[in-house]
Amino acid sequence: MERESIEVINTHFVFPNDTNNYGTIFGGKLVEMMDLAGALSAIRFSGEDVVTASIEAIDFRIPIKQGDIYELRSKVIYTAKTSMVVKIDVYREEKPAYKRDFCCRGYFIFVAIDKNGKPKSVPKLKPVSEDDRKFWGVGEIIKRRALERRELTA
Repeated sequence: MERESIEVINTHFVFPNDTNNYGTIFGGKLVEMMDLAGALSAIRFSGEDVVTASIEAIDFRIPIKQGDIYELRSKVIYTAKTSMVVKIDVYREEKPAYKRDFCCRGYFIFVAIDKNGKPKSVPKLKPVSEDDRKFWGVGEIIKRRALERRELTA
């Protein structure tokens, strides 16, 4: 079965308890929110429960400050037999300018699981746009790198 991917959008405020002593969001908090957004994309795409298998490097470009609004845009970009690579882009909006700035991008690999926690097959991703085809190639590289790392630590 083939399926098109849809973008999932989550929007949040940065509250004081989300920030460090510099008034910017904790990196770990943002990674947690990215993981949740990515899981939602993987669940919606596959129709299955999922677990996080891998997180690729995330480079934070612009700080997100207390009071900012941040938006996470996640989308499945690659599928294998039981796994999905999800791209999560993060943007911030500073008040009062309401200008959106790109903050970071992360690639997360999720594995679909059955009731016993065993890997389960997922639909094949159907790329429909030029961007879909471009990011399919990126996802393929990310999946290969994750497998290579796994082999090195086995």
